[in-house]
Amino acid sequence: MRILIAEDELLERKAMKKFIEQNFGDMKIVGEAVNGRMAIELAAAEKPDVIFMDIKMPGINGLEAIREIHKTHPQTKFILVSAYDSFDYAKEAMQYGIKDYILKPGKKEEIVKAIMRIKKELEAEKEQQQQSRAMLQERFLLQAMKQTGSEELHDMKQRLFPEMKSGSFLVVTFTERENGKRLMEVLASICPYTSICRLSGERATVCILADVVMEKAELLTLAKKISNQLESAAYIGIGFPVKRLAQLYLSYEQAYTASLQLAADKKRNVGFPSEKAQDATRDNKLETLLGLVEKGNGEEAVQLFQQYHVQLSESMLEKLYLTIKRLFMERDMELGTRPFSMLKTSADWNDFLLLSCMHMQQLHNSKQYMEQVKQYIAEHYQEPLTLEKVAATVHLSTNYFSNLFKQELGETFTEYLAKIRMHQAKKLIESNQYTLKEISYMVGYNNPNYFSRVFRKHFNESPKQFQRSIFK
Repeated sequence: MRILIAEDELLERKAMKKFIEQNFGDMKIVGEAVNGRMAIELAAAEKPDVIFMDIKMPGINGLEAIREIHKTHPQTKFILVSAYDSFDYAKEAMQYGIKDYILKPGKKEEIVKAIMRIKKELEAEKEQQQQSRAMLQERFLLQAMKQTGSEELHDMKQRLFPEMKSGSFLVVTFTERENGKRLMEVLASICPYTSICRLSGERATVCILADVVMEKAELLTLAKKISNQLESAAYIGIGFPVKRLAQLYLSYEQAYTASLQLAADKKRNVGFPSEKAQDATRDNKLETLLGLVEKGNGEEAVQLFQQYHVQLSESMLEKLYLTIKRLFMERDMELGTRPFSMLKTSADWNDFLLLSCMHMQQLHNSKQYMEQVKQYIAEHYQEPLTLEKVAATVHLSTNYFSNLFKQELGETFTEYLAKIRMHQAKKLIESNQYTLKEISYMVGYNNPNYFSRVFRKHFNESPKQFQRSIFK
């Protein structure tokens, strides 16, 4: 515990220093101040845990000094020392959480009690801070494993690891579960950088964060040292080091893939993912990306591409482009004439993917509209339906609806409605329950003669001829 003594009387100051040094071996006097100004300056330079502060000092008094120090170092604890038993001083001091007030000349028992109380308080705060930091570190680890380079992750990095220059993941698969605790001991003793370790069953995930740019060879050497010091076999997959916080999850995926591969092969205990495994991972991501395009999820598609495009070769990008084009050709849709050679930058790809998803979303919307329209016609075919009336049910303009209808169903609205009505008329004739005139009205035709002409056009015979043929 670091202690600063602020006391203008030399004898009192030296007596307090001697008493503390003789009775508390784990405490260090880091400075002596003869006035409030000097106390403020020493507190800023030495950052003591505790300050013995005399209230009455020349210039800036003790309470004024406490106010200034509290602004920049609110965690500092104070023990007030005064020759005056003043309630007003004590009352003001309480605003800053000061609870110990010693009257000069201080009794040894009072000084010991005050110091021990603050020592326990500091130890409790330290333990709480360690627990809080450990929880925050684990949250950082879990966020870093995900594909979302969130603002929260960046904020935690700034708070916990502001000097981070690079990071990497190790994923350790144990043959014996109890080896997890041993791994944490080994990491603490040999890892030169900050490491966060999370144990889950037979697997441990380790995030290594360095204030320098780590190299692959360095990580491989570290993993081998860890493997040698573990008491039983473990397979340590290593992710490639990355410089950007948002790409840490790539290192995790690589480490996880490598660990599974090592455990399956049982030939080596340590290594990076093989090219074959990386190709399989990339193929999976491409399939996921294509699935997002097919569903029309533009933002997700762009986000996934931004995270993975650094791993994609020119041939993979071309394959992605051609596959997206094929998706549209299979649906008889045009995506535009923008050639692959024009997709040179990340921004170009963003535009291409967003445009593709927008067109695909329009297709899905069109199909949704048509399903609604088909359902509406099936329920209302016997009514006097018009193109305008049906277009209004899906909130589309008449012209756009007419073109969309023909494009999606391959026939005009009038042709489709007539087909539905004729299909129903045929069923009603076959039921032999109604006259042809009644059936004409039942399927939406007020003019039986016109109904007969439409029926003949569809079935090459009049309703009467059809009726005779089935009941002959």
